[in-house]
Amino acid sequence: MAKLSFLIGNWSGTSYSFKKSDTTKIKVNESVNYILDGNAITLDVISSAVQLHTLITYSLEDSCYYYQPTSKTESYEKSKGYYEDGKFVVQFNAKGRLTFEKTKNGEFHEYGERLKDGVWEKYFEDILQPVPSNYFFSAKKEKITKEYIDPITALTNVVSVEYENFKNIYIAGQVGTGDTKEAQLETAYKSIEKRLAQAGASFSDLVEMKIYIVDYDPDKDLDMFFRVRERLYGDMKMPPNVFIGISSLYSREKLIELSGTAVLIK
Repeated sequence: MAKLSFLIGNWSGTSYSFKKSDTTKIKVNESVNYILDGNAITLDVISSAVQLHTLITYSLEDSCYYYQPTSKTESYEKSKGYYEDGKFVVQFNAKGRLTFEKTKNGEFHEYGERLKDGVWEKYFEDILQPVPSNYFFSAKKEKITKEYIDPITALTNVVSVEYENFKNIYIAGQVGTGDTKEAQLETAYKSIEKRLAQAGASFSDLVEMKIYIVDYDPDKDLDMFFRVRERLYGDMKMPPNVFIGISSLYSREKLIELSGTAVLIK
């Protein structure tokens, strides 16, 4: 087990997940320790996406390491591992592997790969820095922070909630101006953009919108919605929408109201 001593320590950094369309990143903490007088290693991973406890052992009979991860809900199949060229490699199967290494500048790298058309492609990578021994446990107590943006007497226009690398943004109903539904929809969209900017986000960060329409007429209002959307946003990917027909809003002059939720990955 001495060959894997480079794993030992407390580490914190960023976990990157690679997909065809984009790359996401979240904060991750890892604690790696010897147990049983140095005859086994535990590896604990905590992030907003996963919590894993892994046991690493060495079999003299099989002349290989064994990697056994466990989550809160299940225990995964044990996989063989080997040490080569300063790296610890876990071979899940012929087309999947996990590699651990320590760089020359002291970073701890962990990455998963899949074999596709004869080429190994990364699907995630953790890049970690050493941290004090008490950091791993204190990081789990990280607080959720909430900010009220532009509050008025009856409500708050925007509330943002932050935890680790994520900011959730909740936008109260925004109405537009003008004499027609089309004019009010367009200006209500502009109001949504303003509220997003107040929270440090943009329209592309929206993950959900509700559209309240007085006296909703599917034959006319749906075409109007697509017309305004194309004029303002072109071929931008739009968030999930729900159309809700209602009898009235707080004022008889108001015909359209929009609310939304956004998620910002920092």
